[in-house]
Amino acid sequence: MNFYEAMQLGTCDLKPLIKAAEDEKLKKKYVKALTVKNFACILFCIAVVTFFNNMFGVENAIVGVVTVIILMTFRFSNFDFNTGQSAIAMLCIFAIFIISPCLATMVNPITGSIINFVSMMVIVVLSCHNVALSNQSTLLLSYLLLYGYKINDINVYTNRSYALVLGGIIVAGIFYYKHRKIEFENSFSDIIKDINFKSERTKWQLKLVLGVTTVILMGEILNSPRVMWIALACMSVLQPDKEKIKYRSKIRYIFSIIGCLMFAAVYLILPQEYRTYAGLFGGIMVGFSGKYSWQTSFNSFGALAAVVPLFGLSGAIIIRVSSNIIGVIYSRLYGTVFDKIADKIFIGDTIHEIG
Repeated sequence: MNFYEAMQLGTCDLKPLIKAAEDEKLKKKYVKALTVKNFACILFCIAVVTFFNNMFGVENAIVGVVTVIILMTFRFSNFDFNTGQSAIAMLCIFAIFIISPCLATMVNPITGSIINFVSMMVIVVLSCHNVALSNQSTLLLSYLLLYGYKINDINVYTNRSYALVLGGIIVAGIFYYKHRKIEFENSFSDIIKDINFKSERTKWQLKLVLGVTTVILMGEILNSPRVMWIALACMSVLQPDKEKIKYRSKIRYIFSIIGCLMFAAVYLILPQEYRTYAGLFGGIMVGFSGKYSWQTSFNSFGALAAVVPLFGLSGAIIIRVSSNIIGVIYSRLYGTVFDKIADKIFIGDTIHEIG
């Protein structure tokens, strides 16, 4: 494996190679690849977000974030069906991004939850036929980010629409180019035919989307200051693998607290003019984190950096920690109830393989 090939590996792949490498020269190559890869990714993210910020306004810098995280994920991942059809499906998902997150915030919470449910279900069905790819982590995250960064101005919304059209074209184009030579057994019609609530795949898709939309509804009714954070915690915990659910629900709130404490230390140590870089530091450290636990901690940096100006340091930390605790507890209780009801309703030729 040459240096460039090593850079294409994820942190979860490179770290075991670094640990297992007995040759010091090889170990240094892997360490260098991980470092260069992460800093290159950060610089690329900054460049894309800055471009969207300058082109479409500061309120739509979030579209740059959405574009870059989807782009970086789907350079390697796929939808498990025909590449051309998948590229069109990606454009459809960006069309949903244009309409649904904004519309759901403009109506009453119940109507908004229906919009969210239908939209997220379409996204998950299109992108998660192969559940092992975990595409929902990126696409539902993107939906929730757009939902969380609300806009009330028609000019800002128009610019956001243009930004998402551009982002969709970029992502779909690169997606098609990267996967054009792969021949998939499935087509779009196969994905639709495979929707079966007696299968583990579709039951999990329903469980995930219903869980996220109901927790958003609860947060909106209770007027939570950061509904998006509760929904993200819920999405993160509601995995198809029950062992992973147990693992994530045990450690998510703990490492969220650790992340908040680390952010507070960095924030207070830094001179005031450099505190805006605390979120960037967290992003760099996420790139070096191979485990879900530390990724959870360092993800707190960017989230807190964005809301400290609104709620203050202590207020932001309290909201962050409480949102994660609520999201985890709700996910466990909801998941238990859903499984019991689903086992009684959806009885039949259950498909155990969901990957």
